Amino acid sequence: MLNALLRQFREGTEITATGLSYRRIDFQELYEILPDAFVVKPAISRTEGVRLFSKAIRDCRISGTLTGDAIATRAAALHKVALAVPKVSFTLWTKFRAQGMPHSPGFKLKWQDIKLRSQAYLPSWLQKDEYLLNGVGRISPRQPEFYGHVILTCSDRDEDRAVDRMLEALQLMLGLLNLYETWEQSSFTSGRNWTEGGLWQGPNQFLFRNREFRGEDRIWYNPDYDLEAWNRHPPQIKRVLQVVPKTRLALAALETHPLKAVLVRAIQLLQEGFATRDGSLRLLRYWSALEQLYVEADAKGRSNEKVLERAVFAELEPELPRWKLEHLARVRNEYVHAGGSGDDLHHLCQFMRKMLARHINYWIFRCADFPDHAALLSFVKLSADRAALAEMRDLIDRRIDLIDQIVASAGPDEVDSEKKDPDKDRAAAEDVVAGNC
Repeated sequence: MLNALLRQFREGTEITATGLSYRRIDFQELYEILPDAFVVKPAISRTEGVRLFSKAIRDCRISGTLTGDAIATRAAALHKVALAVPKVSFTLWTKFRAQGMPHSPGFKLKWQDIKLRSQAYLPSWLQKDEYLLNGVGRISPRQPEFYGHVILTCSDRDEDRAVDRMLEALQLMLGLLNLYETWEQSSFTSGRNWTEGGLWQGPNQFLFRNREFRGEDRIWYNPDYDLEAWNRHPPQIKRVLQVVPKTRLALAALETHPLKAVLVRAIQLLQEGFATRDGSLRLLRYWSALEQLYVEADAKGRSNEKVLERAVFAELEPELPRWKLEHLARVRNEYVHAGGSGDDLHHLCQFMRKMLARHINYWIFRCADFPDHAALLSFVKLSADRAALAEMRDLIDRRIDLIDQIVASAGPDEVDSEKKDPDKDRAAAEDVVAGNC
């Protein structure tokens, strides 16, 4: 398949004095999928991988070595050069949806090497006046008025990677703040401007490198931003400050957590559900967060059934929660496959959100001793019947005891030569079973 794509690329491009000339317009699609054909280090983000391999394939086309091995070698060389570039400081800020910030102290959070701080007023070097961006429209950094800001900083070698990391960290932090701010709360109000979480990204995110604005076109924006929705019942900063300590503890626990990747992605999906005003999209994001927790990453099919079986592992009476989840799974499938949606999403999504919050909080603070995600799945797949578990424990203890007896009867020399004389080990096992030792 890769060779076919490379052949199309060769036939659709022409080497010129200034580089490459394209005869087709769909090679951006090839650039997007090209990293999938190679083993890419986990430390390389998807955006960075696309950039590395698209540059590598262009270089190889010009040099006449358009093969998979040559592309991989060139991408590795480009990455090595990128790693030699010194890190620089990046700063990104956006509006923070909390009222009363000028009259309350700010707060600070930290995720890995990314630092976040809230400020009612921006320092002068971060302030920008209104301007007109061609093809986009009027950009008003001060809007919405009467709200404060969150400022994120990090050091990185690559600008796009720095932005990706800061926005992902912001999504994680907002998700945890919303998780604890809405803990076990229910709301009977809804409507087209209602969201389950009170905190979400501002309309625009402005980037600075070494305290210099990166340019009027180097900004990011929230496509779901709506001024009317933003101004509808925003949380008070005093309430946010109440949940900051718990959020700080959760971030610290996640830093070294063996399930960090799974939990972080689940929280980010939860935040997407918190921030959307679309009930159907909220359902999809919450369900995806449950799948992140309770379905193997490489699982093929049956994801709904696995969620239904495993997500109720901690319920004293699992029948009703499972029934609710089955209903949500059916509505989700109708929406995904037929575009349908039900009018009962408001209350049942709140049920799923509260379940997700309890589970995520439990895995963060109570299960840091699990070695990996497979261990978590093995744990939740165990029977919820205490008597059955006790019986299973007795059988496991008995099996371990049998293994110990076999090893003890073999002697140290025979244990060392276990693989060399399997017939002798089998005879020793038969002696133990027969009671001849």
